[in-house]
Amino acid sequence: MKIVFEDLFEQANWQPIVYQGKKLIRADKIHLPAEKTSIRVTFIKTDSKWKQGIALRPLKGRVEVEGELYPKGKLSRLWEHAAPKVINVTVHAKDKILWVYNLWETEDKTVHFWHNGAAMYVEEHEGYKIYYCNDGWPDDDLNDLIFKLEILPVQEEEPSPKKSRAKRKPLKE
Repeated sequence: MKIVFEDLFEQANWQPIVYQGKKLIRADKIHLPAEKTSIRVTFIKTDSKWKQGIALRPLKGRVEVEGELYPKGKLSRLWEHAAPKVINVTVHAKDKILWVYNLWETEDKTVHFWHNGAAMYVEEHEGYKIYYCNDGWPDDDLNDLIFKLEILPVQEEEPSPKKSRAKRKPLKE
């Protein structure tokens, strides 16, 4: 069925919509448990002629993927065809908020999001979410990209050794 979700989102003033009994969103705002939070992304399935990916965007922070810290304000993209099936990410977000949304790349190498047929249905479970994404193609199958996002338990950072404030005697006088 041909459906342009962008028109429905616009009519709803860009707020979530209900379509066939499902709440659809353009982006998911995740409240993180700490300023530094580890998440795990698992790519489950794609069914599209276009390359599929996700954006991870803390507005007040950065994302670290496999040891690479993305510059502040730079959109972090994980592409299903290029990333490992399961990938751990560390989010550094001063406001403890992470935005997640789907992306797709068309044949002309243009990256798109949030328009035409784009929408996401999010299934919430204890400790994780499953995202069913529609790319810009105007259909309503919500299977162009399916992925899982888990919030991992917050790891306590080991305290750094305290430095002595006492003056040290020189080793040799």
